[in-house]
Amino acid sequence: MADEQQTTQQPASRRGGGQKPFPTLSFEESLVIAQTIRQEGISDQLRRLTLFNRLGRSPDSGPSRQLVTTSNRYGLTEGGSRAETLTLTQRGRDIAGQTPNSPVARKTTFDCAIDRFPPFQQLYEKLKNQRVPAKDVMFTELIGLGVDTADCQLAADVFLANARFVGLIQEVSGTDRLIPIEQVLEETANLADVAPAGVAALSPPEPLTVINSAPEERDSSRPSLHIDVQVHIDSSATSEQIDQIFASMAKHLYGQDG
Repeated sequence: MADEQQTTQQPASRRGGGQKPFPTLSFEESLVIAQTIRQEGISDQLRRLTLFNRLGRSPDSGPSRQLVTTSNRYGLTEGGSRAETLTLTQRGRDIAGQTPNSPVARKTTFDCAIDRFPPFQQLYEKLKNQRVPAKDVMFTELIGLGVDTADCQLAADVFLANARFVGLIQEVSGTDRLIPIEQVLEETANLADVAPAGVAALSPPEPLTVINSAPEERDSSRPSLHIDVQVHIDSSATSEQIDQIFASMAKHLYGQDG
């Protein structure tokens, strides 16, 4: 879209105010708009007043207008802060309508949250495969990329939040490093490959559900075993697939057949 191209092609430095060359809210904060439209709307559209009523926010407050504007800048939605209706873009549908850990959603998230904004894209290229530097070092890099000195703190905070949300920042040997998006997508695809049919890939950082054998069945001479498992079942899974999943869990976790 023409408006989106103007957003991404504007020069990084600003003169006399104007729009910053990066979004002022993190991608995760802004995603709530697309998710609510996907869940509550019809044909991927939702009235702005209805949307903010669902979110429990005033539709005309400064933070609400900022949220709509930032969602637009990320390329997730169309419709301004005073528009009657807000609509999902194709990218918004790809992210809000898919399993968050799917390769498609992950790559689209990277495109919207990092690659879409020149300062973020260039900072990513400088830092990938390296240790995440201290913020004052990042400030120097951002100034070199044309970000105003007064905006460096906010730019660094949003960039780091977006990089973590995409999965680009990972701990390696006790140190946070910026991982290339290609590696993130390979790891995501590998998780998807090992997941059973109808079940989304497991997400390691999320809390897990405890499954324990009954106390009377334990051998007191052996240490107890604590197994944590979390299963995400896609809405497209059939009843037969769901039954097969739990039958498999009963067999392999409890040793029960049938």
